[in-house]
Amino acid sequence: MRLYLLFLLSFIYSSNLTAQVSLSGKVYSLQGRALDQVNVQLLSLPDSSIFMERKTTEDGAFSFNLNKPGDYALRYSHVGYETLLSKNYRLVSGEKATAIPVMLVLQSVELDAVSVKGRAPAVRQYIDKMVVDVAESVVSEGNNVLELLEKTPGIVSDGKGNFSIQGRTGAKVKIDGRDIYLSGTQLAALLRGMQASDIAKLELMANPSSKEDASGTAGSINIVTKRNRRLGFGGDLFARAGQSRRPEGSLGGGIHFKNNRLNTFFSASVGREESKQNSVTENRFYSNGELTRIQTQKEEKRLSPGRYHSVRTGATYEIDTNSTIEASINWIKGTFISNSAVNTRTEAVGVTTDAQTSNTFDEGYNNLTFNVNYNKKYSGDDHFLKVNLDYAPHTNRYDNMYRTEFLNHAGAAEKISARKNVQDLSNTTYTARMDYSKPYANSKLELGYKFTHFFIDNSVQNDTLDQYKWTVDNNSSNDFQYTQHVQAAYFIYSGKSGKFEYQAGLRGEYAYIETVQKTLDKKNRNNYMDVFPNAFALYHFNANNFLRTSFGSRIERPGDHDVNVFRVYENAFSYYEGNADLEPERSYIVEVGHGFKNKLFTTLSTSYGKNVITWITRAAEDENVTFSTPENIGRFINYSASVMYNSSFTSWWSGSHYVNIFHNKYTGEVDGIDLDSKGASWAFNSKHTLQLKWGMRSEMLGYYNSGVTTGVQRKEATYGVDLGVEKKLLGDRAMIKLAVNGLIRNGNPRLTSIYDNLIMTHSSYPDNRKVLLSLSYRFGA
Repeated sequence: MRLYLLFLLSFIYSSNLTAQVSLSGKVYSLQGRALDQVNVQLLSLPDSSIFMERKTTEDGAFSFNLNKPGDYALRYSHVGYETLLSKNYRLVSGEKATAIPVMLVLQSVELDAVSVKGRAPAVRQYIDKMVVDVAESVVSEGNNVLELLEKTPGIVSDGKGNFSIQGRTGAKVKIDGRDIYLSGTQLAALLRGMQASDIAKLELMANPSSKEDASGTAGSINIVTKRNRRLGFGGDLFARAGQSRRPEGSLGGGIHFKNNRLNTFFSASVGREESKQNSVTENRFYSNGELTRIQTQKEEKRLSPGRYHSVRTGATYEIDTNSTIEASINWIKGTFISNSAVNTRTEAVGVTTDAQTSNTFDEGYNNLTFNVNYNKKYSGDDHFLKVNLDYAPHTNRYDNMYRTEFLNHAGAAEKISARKNVQDLSNTTYTARMDYSKPYANSKLELGYKFTHFFIDNSVQNDTLDQYKWTVDNNSSNDFQYTQHVQAAYFIYSGKSGKFEYQAGLRGEYAYIETVQKTLDKKNRNNYMDVFPNAFALYHFNANNFLRTSFGSRIERPGDHDVNVFRVYENAFSYYEGNADLEPERSYIVEVGHGFKNKLFTTLSTSYGKNVITWITRAAEDENVTFSTPENIGRFINYSASVMYNSSFTSWWSGSHYVNIFHNKYTGEVDGIDLDSKGASWAFNSKHTLQLKWGMRSEMLGYYNSGVTTGVQRKEATYGVDLGVEKKLLGDRAMIKLAVNGLIRNGNPRLTSIYDNLIMTHSSYPDNRKVLLSLSYRFGA
């Protein structure tokens, strides 16, 4: 496959890489910020007819590739900005001309009550993804990224690093298009340490193209961070403080410099938070259909404190008008120290026993990402070569302990059980990627290759208390290593014919997975070679209506935490362990959608999965103990319908609204037990923005999720209302924001799991109502 790809690339390189005439340029706001999605029209003179059109990229760039020398002009238009006409350009054969950089002026309409300034819709639908703009959001202020995702339309989160899109579980999370080889609690910890104020937008791809990795049966969520797009030297400072049941706060800032060829930035932040939350877990144990005992656990947990630090720095250098090289370093570090007290009561026929547990959790992570990429444009934005290299070392450290006292009828401790868990986990990832795009008259060919290698070393020592003496537990202490090596190649052919647009792609992935249980002196190897077809089509009925459809296939390979067979104890009454016999999960997705005036979007989709991987909680052999393990449960089918609407109620009141209705059904067999789990759900998200007088802006977000069925579990309804207001000061250089998250919210999200002889119900009372105040100041350009 690699040789075939190199042959194709060599063939393409041997072709003519330059056009007869080209004209490129960049577009900025009056404040020096690069503007994307600006409509740039190339006008043929002297009649000013439209010869070509382009949209600017994220860095404000555009480029036209022509085969007709002559006299031309450029017309720039963007929502909320005044239209601008450039000077005339005379283009001669073989010339690569650069247009003078332009700055668009923001339109402003003064009314009696408000000052209106145009903005792009907060939620936008594209042929292959939905984009949620959070850069200008008021209510996201003070949220971490994990909380931000929980309130994003189309996403359902379990709060533990697992995400669903349109009801389909298994969505992969990326940052700036780069894969994060973390999952579950490790991913949740990383996202808790990232602030929503650093995020520009979220890209939800329920059916990604062949350019993206095939892993993630529900698609992917790309978190796009803010980047410097302003000319000159400048920077910003911020301070935030919040209060829920406990206080929290953060401060930081950054500097940047940008000229025509060099763009550098540096930013850093520190934060501290505390929280307090309660939960109740009820386990009902059955035997031969008869209820034998009920176990109730009431837990009070305090985070005191959680600390996180982040540093981002990098530079982009424009080698020439068509080539850039970029290098960046991202560092995120966090430490979370928490304590909890758990009261457990078990009631059987004529017998009641009580136990008290004290838990101490000391968890830390350290995540580094080093990136270098090279971009080469040949003739126009669609003719390019991109080479990207990543190195990402990630470490986790856990030092946890619990101590349980089993009480007699008099309330005195008659037995003590205690366990220590010290864990060092390292995750090192190497990635190299090459993407090439070549446009033709009415079509485009894209080719790419990606190499990924990551290695996980997980060393765990568990000690148990035996007659007041700590001894090593060899049944759960282990040294586990996991290696995954993936090579992938893809091609995509896309084009346009009249009102019809199309894209067809094929991705091939070879995966080598090796697990080593050093404690057991056991090694296991697996090889997978899979092909993933993908196709999109779009038809424009007229200027206001289009119809789109897509098909894709995805895979979910078992991760390190899925296949590590050693036990991890959460407390004296529950533990979890992996399953070495897991097979990859495959899924197939079909979507059909309609768009009207870039305001109303309707999507119907269905997904089918086989060998579905899901975690199941069941009763252990030890009495009053439960355990969880992943299983291939069989088949999954999802039906989904969604509507997204961007509204403008008045000239000063706009909004974006999202409704999703879906049905999940799981069927199969686990341990000889038939599984038939199904449920319907719906979700609603409505965001309103008010442009007020005196430089003030207000935002209100309301959301409701009726619940979702995942495997044998059913998560019940969650809802909330957030409110925020901001005021610009000091000539728009300073900003003060006040946000109330959870102004209205449910304090009791419930999760119910039913399997075999156990019914588990978990109710949590999270610390998710808080008031936040932030101050920021921008200096320089």
